[in-house]
Amino acid sequence: MKIFTPALLISGMALSSAASAVQVYHDENGTDLSVFGRIEARYMDKSSRLSHNGGLEGRSRLGISASSKIASGVKAVAFGEWEVASETSQNGKWDTRYAYTGFDFSQYGTLVFGQGDSARYILAGYTDVFEDVGFHAQSYSMLGGRQEGQVMYVAAVGGYTLAASMQTPVSGMGQYFDHDKMVWQDLDVKFGYAAALTYNWTDGLLDGLAFGVSYDWYDLEHSESGDRHDFGIGISYGHLGDGFYTAVQYSKEKFKQEAHHSTGWEGVGGYTFESGFGFMLGIGYQGYHLDRAENSYISGQLSYDFCPALRLYGEGELGLGRLDYPVKNTSQHSKYEIGLMYVF
Repeated sequence: MKIFTPALLISGMALSSAASAVQVYHDENGTDLSVFGRIEARYMDKSSRLSHNGGLEGRSRLGISASSKIASGVKAVAFGEWEVASETSQNGKWDTRYAYTGFDFSQYGTLVFGQGDSARYILAGYTDVFEDVGFHAQSYSMLGGRQEGQVMYVAAVGGYTLAASMQTPVSGMGQYFDHDKMVWQDLDVKFGYAAALTYNWTDGLLDGLAFGVSYDWYDLEHSESGDRHDFGIGISYGHLGDGFYTAVQYSKEKFKQEAHHSTGWEGVGGYTFESGFGFMLGIGYQGYHLDRAENSYISGQLSYDFCPALRLYGEGELGLGRLDYPVKNTSQHSKYEIGLMYVF
């Protein structure tokens, strides 16, 4: 689950775990260092795409954020986060989720370089509300979601948030199924960019309402499907983790050399009570040439916060009908997990 705050950086600092970061160093010259993370035990069924064997597994994340004053209104910033799963499930390998550094120009925005989410996540994140299910009825994650080799910029003025990112050459960023030729392709990116604009109402009758649009384009080297571009639009209302929250987003993806396009939409809605109990429901559909299903599902989560640091949750996903791709009439499987998470 990610809680997005427009005034923060494009990606990592918007993570819910960073909301409880502990400052471990501060000096009079304006240098700050904070540490955050989480430790989790979760039971996963065998059909889960995130589990090798099912059963009870451990998972941990550790992150750091740092800033140092350069001049009046200018700071050097750095952010990193790493994740490791149990040795029995993923061989105890540390994976880099975020790693970037750059400049915070205060009201003039933040410019960073490295691995993070593209600018499109500011919109796509409206429906990224579950721990591990949902959030795949659109094309955002096709190139891996958090992408390396990026230049990322975000600025918030009033209720507006503008984000832009540029992708430098990277090989093997993702895979794509060519619907016309019925083959999988490895995607090498030669160049790409993304941009998003959102507006958040913060007072009056519309307090909590947000609306956004996004566009991205990628030059896919050696891809028989040609260059890819994607348009997205979304709306949300409420504050995730505090009372009522709901969101809907729609995206349309097109490859230059293909005759047709993919469209997808995803909606979520739920409520978090003051007692610590919360629930969230979601539904998603993605289709190629409108009527050929690639993803079709409903998802849900129940959670209880014993305290701000400790959460118990259960979530699952149920496929709706059969899919046409990558193999026609593909049967879908349900999946679920139960987790206990400590955040610091």
